[in-house]
Amino acid sequence: MTLEVLQASTRITNKEQISSDYSAHATAVTSMMGGIGHTIGDGTISGNTKGIMPKATFDSYNFMTSTLDGESADKTVYQKILLSKAYLSNHSYGINPGWSYEEAGEMGEGFYWGGAYDTATKLSYDLNGAYLSNDQKYDDIVYENPSMILVKSAGNSFGDGPSGTSLNSYYEDDNGNYVQFTQADTLPSNNCSEGYDCIGPGSLAKNIIVVSATEKITSNNKRYSQSTNVVKADYSSAGPRDDGAVKPDIAGVGSDIFSASSSSTGSNEWAYGSGTSYSAPQVTGIIGLWIQIYKDLFSGNSLDAASAKTLLVHSADEAGNVGPDAWFGWGFANAQKGAELLVKKSNDEIIFETKQLKNGDKDVVTLSTDGKQSLKATISWVDPSYKKIPETYGDAHNNRTSKLVNDLDLRIINEKTEEVYYPWKLNINSPMAAATKGDNTVDNVEQILIDTPASGTYRVEVSHKGKILDNSGTEAQTQNYSIMVSGYTEIVLTTQSIDKPSGEVALQDALVTSSITFVNPHLITSPVYMYDMSGRLVQTIKSNFSQSIDISGLTPGVYILNMMTKNGEVTKKFIKK
Repeated sequence: MTLEVLQASTRITNKEQISSDYSAHATAVTSMMGGIGHTIGDGTISGNTKGIMPKATFDSYNFMTSTLDGESADKTVYQKILLSKAYLSNHSYGINPGWSYEEAGEMGEGFYWGGAYDTATKLSYDLNGAYLSNDQKYDDIVYENPSMILVKSAGNSFGDGPSGTSLNSYYEDDNGNYVQFTQADTLPSNNCSEGYDCIGPGSLAKNIIVVSATEKITSNNKRYSQSTNVVKADYSSAGPRDDGAVKPDIAGVGSDIFSASSSSTGSNEWAYGSGTSYSAPQVTGIIGLWIQIYKDLFSGNSLDAASAKTLLVHSADEAGNVGPDAWFGWGFANAQKGAELLVKKSNDEIIFETKQLKNGDKDVVTLSTDGKQSLKATISWVDPSYKKIPETYGDAHNNRTSKLVNDLDLRIINEKTEEVYYPWKLNINSPMAAATKGDNTVDNVEQILIDTPASGTYRVEVSHKGKILDNSGTEAQTQNYSIMVSGYTEIVLTTQSIDKPSGEVALQDALVTSSITFVNPHLITSPVYMYDMSGRLVQTIKSNFSQSIDISGLTPGVYILNMMTKNGEVTKKFIKK
């Protein structure tokens, strides 16, 4: 797998014309994704620096405007992304339009205001939460290249500001000169002073994946068991977008990460670091693993921007308030759950498909459930960029206009009672309140969760408001979307072709360590043949086994089971950890 690293060996290719100094930050970011792992100890510090994708290769770019190798003209970061043709890229950089602490700023140590300040009215404006031209450019890139998955850090500005300190503070006047705030001025509040709204432009685009940071889980053997395990990192910037859309999209561990930290040629250093710059590459690495699993399971095909986000959101663990929120987005990233869902897709146990919604149409799939598990549906789509970018601070500040162009609607209807279930939505007028359920008009991700559904039949419907438009604003025939549905027992009827689960022999778990356990093994009428992904027969199991098969001796990887049942041939897949 080749991965693009937009940040400042034979596995890393420098795509810039001029070699830059090594960056400890860039080295750490790449190490978290692809470090091969060195367990070290010097008497004071030890740890394992193995990355999530230790066999990946990387293309490295400077996120600043510069000249690429073999080029004569400078390229912006947006041009570099397009030229890279990378289907997965990490972006650990961002803009802070509010308060920034600078130890050696132009006026010396202090806090510098990145927004506007009117000395006459004493009013201040910042652009936190504002969808601006850089967000538009990211959305354009993904809309025109929907196979490209962009993962970006949310920012580290939460709580920054002069309030509560003795440091001087400065703003920029109309001539571009820094001026010190005086006692007669009204000092802007610290970033996210009310707990929300300090993600800057560039990390508010619809079609990218924006990552916030958490502390490491310290309880339950450092494994997630409940939402209270997940603690927000105090520096991690919070959403939502100013129109009320969910940002960040997802949360990952960003504090006290141990990794390679090289800032000079030939150095051999490791260090701890914290930030959303470090949570983002971990999510990038998770998606990279999912892409590899997807290729193994589905004939070399890959995830794209919409399906990667759908999988990420659907598999996330609850964190913070129930439903999405301004700190953790749709939840805490769970690599294992995502992998299990991919295996379940290969075994026709869930719906995970890319569909085309025709202009003016409605897609419907009818499902039955026994009510023994939650019924959950998630959709995501690559939306055209929003074109009406504000031109003044006043117009951009807290602009509540929805930035959604094609507003798709997800609904689940109980066929017996006709009760309609709606997706999650945030309340922009009370961003710290728990999410409610209703008509979501701002997010290009929608999710419905029915915790305890009554047994029976349900319709999952996807429709849209108004006309479907393309990126030029012209009416389009279709809008692609990714959909995942889990927690049902059978597909009854669908308006589009969806693989139906067999409803007979199944695997209890898709991701296993020592044994695989069958559901309804009494239906098997032949030996069970186990193959690896190269097609090599690994094991033959007689059909008279009780329920479980020992696979502890297998090497980690994806395996295929083939057998005959009373209803015909059945193929199942599983992952050995």
